[in-house]
Amino acid sequence: VRNQGPNPKMFSQVDDITDMPTNSAAFGLVLVGFWLTVWYGNFAGWWPIFLDVSELPIVTMYAVYIPIFIWMMKSMKELSTFKRIVMPAIAIAGSLFMIYAAFLSHGKAVIAYLVLFAIIMAIGFAVRGNGTKE
Repeated sequence: VRNQGPNPKMFSQVDDITDMPTNSAAFGLVLVGFWLTVWYGNFAGWWPIFLDVSELPIVTMYAVYIPIFIWMMKSMKELSTFKRIVMPAIAIAGSLFMIYAAFLSHGKAVIAYLVLFAIIMAIGFAVRGNGTKE
């Protein structure tokens, strides 16, 4: 749609009958199958380290919240001190606690997840392209 990603011309083709981008849907199905294999492999003991992909993403989720709360503290000057400073500071502390708890409970698996996350993000950035918005 935005002319981005690997081979955007092929993946944005919409089928006349189903009104759906069939190539994109097929690729999405392959990705879901890969992720299902990773998830199932955890419980089947296929991997050298248990990588709980249903719980570990919480690390990145709470890490992303921190800059949002900092932005809120800097930008939203119309809010009261309590809403602008105190509550976001408490939320940052809560986010840091959740990140710490994930490291505490999963240990090295968090590092393995973060490496996998970085690789996936790098691939996404590399194939993103410089598309134009339509």
